[in-house]
Amino acid sequence: MPTILPFMAGLGRITRWSVTQLSSYEQLQFHRDRRAQAREAIAKMNAQASTFGNIQVNKSVAMGDITSRIAMNRIKLSKQA
Repeated sequence: MPTILPFMAGLGRITRWSVTQLSSYEQLQFHRDRRAQAREAIAKMNAQASTFGNIQVNKSVAMGDITSRIAMNRIKLSKQA
């Protein structure tokens, strides 16, 4: 949700059409705020994607361990027979 800066208090919700009614400095501040919010959202999504990627890597490693253990047990059993 966009931050309501003091100069925006009387305007209500800012849209791309109503932003043109702001002074150039206020428009600059508004767009800076929007870009900062977008950077925060992207950083949050990147962190989540990284976490999901790590989960998949750990899952793959665990599956490899299980497969290796099964193979080692089969080798051990075939040598005993």
